[in-house]
Amino acid sequence: MHLVGIDIGFSERRRSNGLVVVRDGSLIRAERLSVSERDAALLLLRDVDAIAIDAPLLPPGTADTLPRHCERVFSRGLFHKRCKPGMSHVRGTGQLLREHGRRAAEQFLAERSFRPSIHPLQRIWPDAPIVEAFPNAFLGVVVPDHDYVTATKIKRGGKFDWLYDRWIDRGLFAHVVAAAHLPIEIATRCETEKDHDIRAAFICLLTAAFAANGTAVAVGQEVDGYFFLPAMDLWAEWARVIRQPRMSLL
Repeated sequence: MHLVGIDIGFSERRRSNGLVVVRDGSLIRAERLSVSERDAALLLLRDVDAIAIDAPLLPPGTADTLPRHCERVFSRGLFHKRCKPGMSHVRGTGQLLREHGRRAAEQFLAERSFRPSIHPLQRIWPDAPIVEAFPNAFLGVVVPDHDYVTATKIKRGGKFDWLYDRWIDRGLFAHVVAAAHLPIEIATRCETEKDHDIRAAFICLLTAAFAANGTAVAVGQEVDGYFFLPAMDLWAEWARVIRQPRMSLL
């Protein structure tokens, strides 16, 4: 399998994108890139089975101001405090992420160098194995209730790394990597990675793996896109209340 995870950044001053590539069980790349380096790397990809992008992915031509069902779902109940997304229809960061997510997908699609998916995916581009990652929710739905209840105050902007560190503390990477049908070496690398952007790209890689093997959970709707999350049997009990008509196991 050739899998790609990319954490989208849009800073013009620093390398704010994370890229991780695994091919035939081997880690090929794990690095931070500038926007231009990201675009160039996406153009050079070949024979990809699945790519997961950490940015809003909506159908071409969708209004930038359209609210999203998947974002509203994770703004309710316990999800509101545990893995709430930003609202991408709001001017500012949200719309910038939409723009760069669309740009990244278009760069990848330019060469159409991907393999037909073995499993059907709910996705925005027909016949293209591109899915949307949401790392905070991917990590968050697996973390047990006890960790949230006993947590001290998390500093602003620190939720992702707090969730990531809970996975390390509980040894969750080995379990989830195995469920994603990836080699254990990926879990070891995840556990030792310290860079925020590369960490996020590894979670995108796991998202791509679950999508590629047909066990991902998709939350959303066709008109405004889906979040792709880990297999349902990995979710903590508190998170399973999300089950509803607009959620499906692939």
